[in-house]
Parts: sequence; structure tokens; C-alpha cells
Amino acid sequence: MTYGQKKRLKKRLLRILTVNIPLILLFVVIVFPVYWTVVTSLKDESTILDIPIKYFPSPVTFSNYKYIWENMGFDHYFFNSVLVTGVSTIASTVISVFGGYAISRYRFKGKGLSYGVLLVSQMFPGVVLMIPLFVIFKNLGIVNSPYSLMITYTTVRIPFCMIMISGFVSGVSPALEEAAQIDGCTIMQSVFRIVVPTIAPGIVAAGAFSFVSSWNEYVYAFTFLSSEKYFTLPIGLKLMQGEFTVAYGSLAAGCVMALVPVLILFAYIQKYLVSGLSSGAVKG
Repeated sequence: MTYGQKKRLKKRLLRILTVNIPLILLFVVIVFPVYWTVVTSLKDESTILDIPIKYFPSPVTFSNYKYIWENMGFDHYFFNSVLVTGVSTIASTVISVFGGYAISRYRFKGKGLSYGVLLVSQMFPGVVLMIPLFVIFKNLGIVNSPYSLMITYTTVRIPFCMIMISGFVSGVSPALEEAAQIDGCTIMQSVFRIVVPTIAPGIVAAGAFSFVSSWNEYVYAFTFLSSEKYFTLPIGLKLMQGEFTVAYGSLAAGCVMALVPVLILFAYIQKYLVSGLSSGAVKG
């Protein structure tokens, strides 16, 4: 073996030890809990705690999914989560597009202060707003209704989404809008025909952040909702944990059902997320 071959072999071994193996271990650490949740959901409740541990379900059963859907009201929880998350995601994304465009394009008094307030608002934990929001919603008569969550999720997600989208808008040359306006477009037409299509990946990234944050949120939902017919998926999953027992099969099935919409969403938009996150790093 020549000196050059030894050197290349040494580099290859070093790369395997420092890059490949750590990445494989990290992948296993991340994926195995998801795999174990799926396996547990496909086991019969009476065999989940058997010793020795079975890493593959035998026999495979979907009784846990059927049970939570038909007997535990998971269909209502799922619909409530879709409704609340969908409305809040659309509202926060649309508002953030207009707000992000205004912050990026216009000069006005207090612009720096406004941007600073948006940044500072992201430093406070969500529980700080819980009591004030509860009092406001109680006075408005919308406690224990999906509207309280829709308003909360929308307003809480707007600052971050607005900051994100403003960075994407800054990467679009104003000359493109000016050319469109010279050709007869109004300001709004130039925004929707030039800016919005150009920053579409950024809008998708902001919408994905809003969706996932709202879909997984538990604290506000648990605080504002008291009627079971309005419960969302995170609260439904909590109901499966009793004081002395835990229905592991049903809980795992519920987790899988809660995970599937997010996986489908990211499988569909991942190409936009990659381009959006990379282009969002450039600010003009």
C-alpha cells in the first residue's frame, strides 16, 4: 500500500469515526422513540409489558386505534385540533405577510422600537400571558370555546412569523415592484404578483412554524377549555394517563395519530422549507 493510499484510508477512517458513526447514533436516538411508539400502538394492551420485551408486534392489531377513535372521543379531539390549528395558522400567516412587508419596506416613526418589541416579546414564556388572557376571555365570554385558542395562537405566533417574513421581503429588490407599478399595477397588486410569489418558501416556513406550534400546544388549551367537546389532541392524550394506571397502547396510538398530520405536512412542504430557510438568511 502506497503512502497516498494509506493517507486516504486514514482520512476515511477518521471521517467514519468523527462523522458517520455519531450521525448514525444520533439518528437512532431520534428515530427509535418514534419506532417504539408505533410498535406499542400495534400491540395488544395485555402484551405491552410482557417480559422479555418484543421489539416487533406479534400479532399486529389495530384495536388501540379503533378504541380511542370510537370510545374515547378522539374523533372530536382531532377535528377540534384541525379547526383551531387551521384557522390560527392561516390568520397568523396572512397577517404576518402584511406586517412583515410593512416593516421591511416602509420607514415610519417608532419602526425600530416596534421591531424591538417584536423581538423582546419572544423572550417571555407563554405562561406569563396565561392569566391576563384568561381574564380577558372571561370578560368577553369566550372562555371554554375554540375562539379563545384561535385568538391566542394567532396573536402569539404573529411576532415571530412577522420577523421571519420581513427578512424574506428584504431580500426582494424594490426595483421589481417599482417596475410593476410603472406598468400599471397598484401597490397591492405588485405585492401579490411580485413579492408574495418570490417569498413563497418563506411564507410556507412561517406557516409551518405556526402550524406545528399550535398543533402541539397544551398549556393554553388546558387552561381555557373545560368542556370535553372542545378538547384538542394534547388534552385528549393527557386523559389517557390515569392516577394509578396508563393505557400505553391507547396512548401510543393517540401519539401516532397526532404525529401523522405533521409528517404529511412536512413531507409535502419540505422542499419549500429548505429553500425558504436558506434564502431567509440573506437580508438585503
